[in-house]
Amino acid sequence: MRHFFQNKRLIVVFFSVITAMSLIAFSLFSERDMPKPLNWVNDVNAMVGRIVSTPTNALRNFSDSVTELKNTYEENQSLKRQIGTLQELKVQNQRLKEDNAELTNLIGLAPSLVGKKVIASSVISRSPNEWAESLTIDVGSNNGIKKDMSVMTDAGLIGRVYEVGPTSSKVRLLTSDADNHLEVAAGIQTKDTIEYGVVSAYDRHKNELVVEQVAPDAKIAKGDVVTTNGLGGVSPEGLIIGEVTESSADNFGLSKQIRVKPSADFNDIRHVFVVMTLGQSKAENDSEPVTVDENTFSEVTENAEEAAQ
Repeated sequence: MRHFFQNKRLIVVFFSVITAMSLIAFSLFSERDMPKPLNWVNDVNAMVGRIVSTPTNALRNFSDSVTELKNTYEENQSLKRQIGTLQELKVQNQRLKEDNAELTNLIGLAPSLVGKKVIASSVISRSPNEWAESLTIDVGSNNGIKKDMSVMTDAGLIGRVYEVGPTSSKVRLLTSDADNHLEVAAGIQTKDTIEYGVVSAYDRHKNELVVEQVAPDAKIAKGDVVTTNGLGGVSPEGLIIGEVTESSADNFGLSKQIRVKPSADFNDIRHVFVVMTLGQSKAENDSEPVTVDENTFSEVTENAEEAAQ
């Protein structure tokens, strides 16, 4: 009996191998030659696969979309920060260019400032209501500033100190049309000589200074340089005011009226020089201002650069 069961196991294994080989052989033929039971099994497996794979693929696609959206958001935030940084750098670069141009212009002022005492300063206040009238600078009596000292930018004269405090001063601009408008004794450098007059008004519509009391026979041409002549006893000689744009007789025909385009830009005043006349001095306990000569003019530009910072 025992021998019989052992032979029976061999027979079962034998038929199992034959069945498996038969199924493999059937699978090698076309679908129409495959037995129906095998087709049913394949269909069921395919259906189950689709049922399982559909939500799985959907979940995977959703996860990929969320990841891509997160990456896009992070890249967008990074780009915004970079744009903000670039804008800041652009503004800083523009400001450095302006400061560089201003300091470069200071070199051209050397001839007009030689022998004069100057104090570098910065504008700390300029009211919109009095934009064309006055401004406030960050030096005062503690620095040796006194009333009626001339004030100029790297381009030319802009006005005169009219009020002094311990640490700040107010400057009356040439563009002011107040009752106490600033008048400046001017010299017009013509081809052959120097003609004299007085800066007495400012035309806001044309952005021109008006010089009056000029000799009627003066030969003045467009482009002639106008400077302070030092004869008024307040402003020192040689400070640049502007260039002649037009020359004509006044209403009475007794003198000429000269139109002058200012050298200074009155809409952009940030750093200035306060110029002292020979008769003006500082308090004994104060540090001395800079006396400009050809060898020490670089010190003035360094002071202006420090004020710019």
